[in-house]
Formats: sequence, C-alpha cells, structure tokens
Amino acid sequence: MDIRQLRYFISVAEQLSFTTAAKHLYVSQPSLSQQIAELEKQVGARLFIRDRHSVSLTAAGSVLLKEAKALVAMSADAIRMAREAEAGITGNLKIGILSHAERRILPRIVTNFHHKYPQINLVFEYLSLSGLDEALQHAQVDLGFTLVIESASLPQVSFKKIFTDSLCLVVPYSHELANESLINYSHIPLIARETIVFEHQHIASRGYENMLRICVNRGFSPNVLQVSNSAVLLSVECGLGISILPSVIPKTYGSPFIRYVDILGNDTRVDLVAAWRTKHSNPSIPLFLQELEAVKRPTDNYNILKNTASL
Repeated sequence: MDIRQLRYFISVAEQLSFTTAAKHLYVSQPSLSQQIAELEKQVGARLFIRDRHSVSLTAAGSVLLKEAKALVAMSADAIRMAREAEAGITGNLKIGILSHAERRILPRIVTNFHHKYPQINLVFEYLSLSGLDEALQHAQVDLGFTLVIESASLPQVSFKKIFTDSLCLVVPYSHELANESLINYSHIPLIARETIVFEHQHIASRGYENMLRICVNRGFSPNVLQVSNSAVLLSVECGLGISILPSVIPKTYGSPFIRYVDILGNDTRVDLVAAWRTKHSNPSIPLFLQELEAVKRPTDNYNILKNTASL
C-alpha cells in the first residue's frame, strides 16, 4: 500500500465513479481499476460494490476512507515539514550569549525573526567567553554573540561584526577617577595600585589575556581579584576594586553605583560579533544572519552604543 494507491482510492470514493475519478487523476480507467484491485488485495476486503450503473463503498471501504484521508494529509504535512526544515524555516536554533553585551540588539533581531519564522524554536544559553568559544567549536550552539579583539580568530568559526566598542575603566561612583572623561597615561600610577576585578582566568581566558595586555602595555602588572562573571560589576559596585571591560557592558548594566571612563590608546578596540561554525549544517543560521543584517544596516557602528546612554 502506498500513498498513490490511497489517493486513487479517495478519488473513486468521493466521485463514486471510476470513469470520473480516472479523468480527475489523469490516468486510464484500466490502470485505476488495477490499482484499486491491488489495494483490495492488500487490505483483504472489498472496498467498493460495483455494478453496471453505480459504485458504492462497502463497510470496509467507509472505514478505510476516513483513515486514508488522514494518512494522505499526514504524508503531505511530513513532506512540507521536511521541505521547511531543508529551507531552514522550521527546526531549532541554539544561540549562545554573554551576560550583557547583546541586550541592545538581540531583542530586535529575535522579534523580527520570530515574526517571520514562528516555527523555528530559538533556545538561548548564557555562557562565559571561553565557554562560548568552546561551544561553537564543538557544535553545542549553532550561533553565538561574542566579543573579539580585531585580530582574534577561532578555528573553523566565521564572524559577522555587529558593532565596534572600546575597553573602558569601570570604577565605583565615588572613585577619584569617576568624573574623568578619559583615562590617559597620567592616571596609570593610580590604576596600578588598584585591584582589578575580572572573571576567572580559566573561564574567560581571551578576555583575561586582553585585560593583561592593556595593563602591560601601560607599564604595570595588575593585582587581579578573580570572581565569577556575574560578580564582576557587583564587586566594583561594592568597592572591592575596579575593572577593565567593553563599555557596552557597564552601559547596559545601568547601575548608578558605577562609572565607566574611556581608556586612551589604539589597543582598546573590541568588536561584538555574531559567530558560527563555518561548516555548519543548520539552514536556519543564514536566515538569522539575514535578520541581523537587516537590523544592523540602518545603524552605524555606534548608534547601538549611543542608545545605551540613557540606561
């Protein structure tokens, strides 16, 4: 029994005429009769009562008609769903995100994407910087939003830049540098005496190395207090130290108890990027990247950052 035989059977049952059904199906009447006879043989029951003037369903035929319609509909749905999956308009898309950096752009992308592709299930997972790198490389997430310095690269991972940010000094609101407009080399002796609060090195190795590079380039080796990702800004708020972070993070965090000050230098650039495995197999990824580009296109690099000023 196959779907074609069921379609033939349904057509005859609805038309109650082999001649009319054959015309409707664009097949010859002998071929149609042969397929119905084969179906009756497989079912083990007569499906139609036929005489020279009429065709009617048997009891077995009436039962089969209801189930056959359901099977044909299920077959059509299965084919449609498979085609949608191939096209990327159904399925799952797992997205890895950091704690704060994506919050300004991600809601707009997701809202538009979900409106266009409601059958794609979006799953979000908060990860550390190193955790996100590893998840991308081991296909534990399909796509991630991460921070990279200009020269950074990950094996087998492609990037699309969303905006360029810069590292800033994050201090408690009462700190003597809180009202400065720019951190320059005259401030380095004071900063060198401070405790730098940062995420654990083994969890955020790229970010940690970048923070060390900023300090070493300015002539000092920092005294580092290593804490969990969620505790970095809280530790600064509580006066346990200062930190060096991309400015979008404290801006989005929006606490009245911290201040952030830009750092002078050509080594402070950092990019927020969308990242995905170059040899991916999820057709939803290009669709999501299209929405990302559509949201990003009307803005320049800094509009997204300027929008955080009111936080």
